[in-house]
Amino acid sequence: MQMCTPRSNHCHPYRRRKVIRLWKSVVAGAVTLIFVLCVVVPLVFHYSPGLQRFFLFLNTVTTPISLNRPEDVGLPGTRNFYLKTDKDVTIGIWHILPRSLIHSVPDDVREWPVWYESSLKQQQPIILYLHGNKGSRAESHRVELYNKLRKMDYHVITLDYRGYGDSSSVAPSEEGLVADAKAVFRYLRDKSGHSPLFVWGHSLGTGVSCHALSELCQENLCPQGLVLEAPFNNLHDEIRLNPLSQVFHSLPYFDWAFIDPIRDSGNEFKSDSHITHIACPVLILHAQDDIVVPIELGRKLYKAAKDARLPDAMPVTFVELEAEYGFGHLDIPHAPNFLSIISAGTLDGHPHLLFGG
Repeated sequence: MQMCTPRSNHCHPYRRRKVIRLWKSVVAGAVTLIFVLCVVVPLVFHYSPGLQRFFLFLNTVTTPISLNRPEDVGLPGTRNFYLKTDKDVTIGIWHILPRSLIHSVPDDVREWPVWYESSLKQQQPIILYLHGNKGSRAESHRVELYNKLRKMDYHVITLDYRGYGDSSSVAPSEEGLVADAKAVFRYLRDKSGHSPLFVWGHSLGTGVSCHALSELCQENLCPQGLVLEAPFNNLHDEIRLNPLSQVFHSLPYFDWAFIDPIRDSGNEFKSDSHITHIACPVLILHAQDDIVVPIELGRKLYKAAKDARLPDAMPVTFVELEAEYGFGHLDIPHAPNFLSIISAGTLDGHPHLLFGG
């Protein structure tokens, strides 16, 4: 009986067959992967509105947190309440008090609705915060920002749009998110008296902010200022430059598969168009190393705003955070000069007239 050893000539055909089978498996796997990426994924995405909404809004990706107990995430002096913004739509809201008012909260929670609403008229700035996709108003990076702003003695009003957090379980859309933002803005205008009111949007929330304020400003309901953190100019460009879409860029039907169906559903977030109708001062913050929303999209939005405004119009200021600091998409509030950036009287020689400048 012959043994098959490395030097046995009769083993060579066996090795060749083994190598051939291996290569066939590799080629078959590669062909399958190419077919899935180039055919299956584009077709499934194009014809699946639910999948499109999931990747755009990520509203179901969240950390289980009891949203009716904001103190559990480090926010004492915060009222959790709910507001009806549309037919069959109720959204969850936190009213986070300025630092100077935390210890004045009545012990009897039955007094909270009236007391908290009356506190909005005490002249401290009020910031309506519109968060980005994924998670709820209780995400840790958002709570960190709330605490920084309350230390500057600002009220912070933060909400979960429909479909997010403990708000009504309704399929999110641009129209729906904008309706929720406008309803809360109107509520604050009604309750705040002469206190200055600002809007702060992050990521997807910048698209919501620009769309909502473009309509409100045309009704002469502009806020005192708008902050756009990590904004994009429009959803078309954001999808095209998003890291998740890079592998599909070479497809000649990329727009048909990934952009057209979202646009046809009414989700465009054309901030570069909406911002031209916003008459208040605008401050844009963007990190150079942001890979989720590349800084070039923030620059495009800034250019659109500047090009549309008259020389004597309210200023638009663009602040770039250098890549070497590693702030990325979520950590701009970690900047050592963050508080001075948003409260300084001038930036780049121009008054941005936001938080007391």
